[in-house]
Parts: sequence; C-alpha cells; structure tokens
Amino acid sequence: MMSRIPLPIGCLLALALLIAGCSSSQSSATPATSSTNEVSADSQVNAILEQSCYQCHSTGGSAPWYAAVSPTYLAANSARGVLNFSDWQTYDAQKKAEALKNIEQSVNAGSMPPGDYTALDHSARLTDDQKQALVKWASPAH
Repeated sequence: MMSRIPLPIGCLLALALLIAGCSSSQSSATPATSSTNEVSADSQVNAILEQSCYQCHSTGGSAPWYAAVSPTYLAANSARGVLNFSDWQTYDAQKKAEALKNIEQSVNAGSMPPGDYTALDHSARLTDDQKQALVKWASPAH
C-alpha cells in the first residue's frame, strides 16, 4: 500500500521542485554592451553590473519570471529612475559621482543587490571578490 503525502506538504514540495528547476544555471537576459555603452573601463566591473544590476537598473534588463514575485523587483521601474545604466553615458560628472557613492555604500552595506531578489535569482548574488571589485571601482579614490 502506498503512503500518501498530505496535500499542503505535497503542494510545498511541488513548489520547491518548480523553483529548484528554475535554478540560476539558466541565463537571464541581459543587454549586450558595446564599448560606447560600457559603464566602466574595467571589463570585470561591466560583467558584474550586467549580471547583478542590469535587471533592475537598465531599461534592457529582464529577470527570470520567478524573480518577479520579489517585492524589490516589482519596484524595478523606480530603481531605474534612481540609477539606469542604460543612460549612464548621458549622466554629467556630478550625477555619476553621486551614483558611484550610492553604489559603494549600498554594496558595502549589503543592500544591493537586495536579498529578497537574490533569494530568487541566485545569478545576481555577488561574491566577496565581486563586491570588492565594485566598491573599488565606485570609490572616489579609484
């Protein structure tokens, strides 16, 4: 005789399997950049920004479907209003300096990328080395 899994537990298991099946091994769409649209002269920094920031901070960003349940991602349009890497080349020196200061502070504080977003989109998580690279790039002393 087969044992049955209670319905609520079965639903949770199905949801967990669905989320696991949509792991970060799938690539999310990120905009291609050309040398004229690059934010940094450092290709490593550009790659980090594309992988972890462009989904919310670029007009071409597109996160995986499951990330759309993140409250932070739902506010992505407002995130683009604060910082939009698609418009980086149009920023004047003061606006770039303010954006870099905010990036440095946010990455140091661990508030960017937001935890509720990276819990769903693991590919947006920053390693310690990536955090250091972004902070070094964004710091006024670089």
